[in-house]
Order: sequence, then C-alpha cells, then structure tokens
Amino acid sequence: MENFENIFITTTLPYCNGSIHVGAAFEFILADAINTHFKLNGHNTFFNIGLDQNGSKILAKSKELGIPVDDYIRNITIDWKNSCERLGIKYDNFYETHTPEHSTKVQKSWKYFVENGDVYEKEYLAKYCTGCESFKLDKDLIDGKCNDHPTTEIQNVSETNFFFNLGKYKDKIYKWLESNPISESDKNELTKYLDEYDELSISRKKSEYTFGIDVPDREDQVIYVWADALLNYVFACPDWDNSTIIQLCGKDNLRFQAQIFQAFLSSLGKNNTDKIIVHGTILDKDGRKISKTLGNVVDPIDQLEKYGLNAVRYYALAGLNTYSNSSWNEDDLKTLWNSEVVNDWGNLVSRALHLVDIKCNGVLNRLPENEFTGLVNHYKDSITHLWNTFKIKEALQKTNELVKIANKYINDTKPWSSINYEVELSNLVLLLTTVNELYKPVFVDKCDEVSKAIESGKKQILFDRI
Repeated sequence: MENFENIFITTTLPYCNGSIHVGAAFEFILADAINTHFKLNGHNTFFNIGLDQNGSKILAKSKELGIPVDDYIRNITIDWKNSCERLGIKYDNFYETHTPEHSTKVQKSWKYFVENGDVYEKEYLAKYCTGCESFKLDKDLIDGKCNDHPTTEIQNVSETNFFFNLGKYKDKIYKWLESNPISESDKNELTKYLDEYDELSISRKKSEYTFGIDVPDREDQVIYVWADALLNYVFACPDWDNSTIIQLCGKDNLRFQAQIFQAFLSSLGKNNTDKIIVHGTILDKDGRKISKTLGNVVDPIDQLEKYGLNAVRYYALAGLNTYSNSSWNEDDLKTLWNSEVVNDWGNLVSRALHLVDIKCNGVLNRLPENEFTGLVNHYKDSITHLWNTFKIKEALQKTNELVKIANKYINDTKPWSSINYEVELSNLVLLLTTVNELYKPVFVDKCDEVSKAIESGKKQILFDRI
C-alpha cells in the first residue's frame, strides 16, 4: 500500500453523549499522525473525523441535563472541536450527523438499498443493548448482561422493522478480507460475525426511538443510528472510488466497519475500503476497561494540562500499542518522554549543535555522502516503510534507534578533538535533519523549533524534562 496518491483517511464517529475520552483521543491522534505522514510525503490526503449526533443516548443525555437536544448537540460539538484543536488534530472535515444535509443523503441511500432488493420488512424478537446501540445474541451476553455495559439492562425488543440483507454480500466480504490483512484474532472474530449474522435490523419504531432520521415514506419508523452514521464516510469523501480509503476503528467497532459498512458499500455500488486499521483498546493503569462506573476514566485534556501536548502525543504513538490493548499509565508516559525524547533526542540536538557552534562557528559545508550518511538514508527508508504499512510504534522505535546510533557516534568519533570533525559534524547535521522530519507526524510544534535551531547552528535546550 505504498504506491497511492489520493488518500481518504477517516476515524469512527464517537457518540457525543459526553466529552472526549482517551480512547477517541488515541484514535484521533493515530489518524492525524498517519495523515500528516502521507501529506508530508507528497500524497493528496483528505482527513475526516466527526461525531455521531443521533440516537437514544443523545436524547437521554439532553434530558438528563434539562436542555433542548439541539442545544446539547451544539454545545458538546464545540467542546469536541476545541479538544481536537488542543490535541493538535488537523482534520479536513468534521462530520456531523444531525444536519438536514446528512438526513437527505441517508434517505437517498436507503432508497438505493430498496431498489437493489436489499431491504425487507419483518417481525422479530431480539435482545438490545442501548449502551452499544446494537442487538445481541445470547452468546454475546455474560449473565444476561453486555460485557461492555454490564450496568445497562438488556431490552427484549419485539417489533416489525426493516432489515438489510447482509448475507447477500457475505462471499464478497470474505474475499475482501483476503486482501485487507488484519490480525488473526480480528479476522476470526469477523468471520464469526459473517457466519452468524445474515441480516441487520436497520430501522426502529419511531414511538420507541424518537431521535433519528425518518425512513422514507414511513412515518412510524426511524433509521437505525449505526446505519445512518456509517454512511458518513461515503458522504465525506470527495471521490470515493478514485481514492485509497483508510478507516480506523477500535475492536468494538469491527463488525460495524468490516461487515455492515462493507455490505452497504456493495449495495451502493461503491468500492470496498482499502485498509481498515483496527487499533487496540485503551485500558486504565491496572489493565481494566475504562468506564465511568468504575471511576477510572482518563481525561486526555487533563493529561495535556499535566504533561503537555507533545508528551501526550508521543506516549500515545510510541508508548501504547497500535494494534493490541494498552494501559494508559502516567508513570510510563513520564519515563518514556524523559528517556527517549529528553535524554536521547533532546540531548543529541543540544550536543551536536554545540559542537557545530564551537568548531565551525555554526556554519557547515555540505560534504559528499559516506558510509554514515548511507546508514542514515537506509534507516529513513526503513522507517518510512513502517509508516506506509501503518506500523507506527515500530516506526518510532526505529527512529529512536537511529538517535541512539548518533549519540554513540559522537562518543566514538569525539568531534571536539578529531581532525575529521567537519565530516563528522556534517554527518550529524544530516541525521538531525532526517530524524526531525521523521518526528513531524508526532510533534505539533517542536519540529519547527528544531529546524530553526539546526539552521542557527547554536546549542538550544528544546525539550523539558517532566
């Protein structure tokens, strides 16, 4: 997946029934870093994030606060946008599902589904978790409760609703999976969904679920909130079928992104997603799922205020696992920042520029390539490949490895007393410039400061210890 130009990158759309949480912040930071990497490497990218603003949970939250639902949505959306700005998320589009434009496009898509024979009406009895806004099989429940929302009562729902024929596109999705590598455990889970679910209820009784988009020509039904929200990706993308489509989601979203949405795309006559990045879940420092009930919520904005934006972003990308679950641990955040960024990278910048200043008065001539610069370029190619294949944590580990090589190079060559100091310092400046470029997807403002320091050839302390 390295030879593409037009790239559409999208996160999921979190429910706006509360302020931004650490799981959404991690997904946004990860997507922002991937988008920045490709943009810096000459690709035409379009980066979409947003909020799912429909559904019973949103209406319930506004009632809890005693304010009109439209006022609640407007206020919470401003809150999320402000949080994204503070997290350094440079999106091209912030999608909102509670708009007339979105409703019109969803209803038009519904009519496509109907014309393709993919929607039918039937009566059914099922178990429903309002926390997930999804139906559950008995095997999905533990002691009759949803594993993700154990304090939420499972509802026994008996309704006559519209269903979407997922089974019609099962074979196509199996084939698509072969060219869209995900982890073996995720693939096994998705295969179970494909085997067990041949249909999806995509409408609800309006008398029970009053806050949603009306089913065309049916006053008694609203469109299932997940069905309306998933379609945002197609609506947001400037040119779906001529772009490389990259979606990010958490493991709890796998079925919706990799089964339901792919079936919707097939029904609409659209290409399937090119790459789904299924990232890990963020747990608390003790390895427990984060929830308001347990009182172990990690507030990403609080983390920014305590440790700074660059430290939070570096820890999210270099300290947490990209694809498996991780515990958000503030001690680990501080240790990683102080060791890899302050001690390794910051110290290297300071040492190298101090030597350039005292030995060359801040000015270095460009010299021919040599064995060391060849090593730097080899590392750069390897790290770029890791970014291109979405191995973000490994890319940053490899970058830090290059930083350590440079610090050792200073100790071994001793440019302060070497007769070859011009070559050695030229090598170091090339490495500083290269590493600084590789760090740009991570650090929001520090890379510009490092660039200016390199240009000045003067020692500067740019990274503060926590």
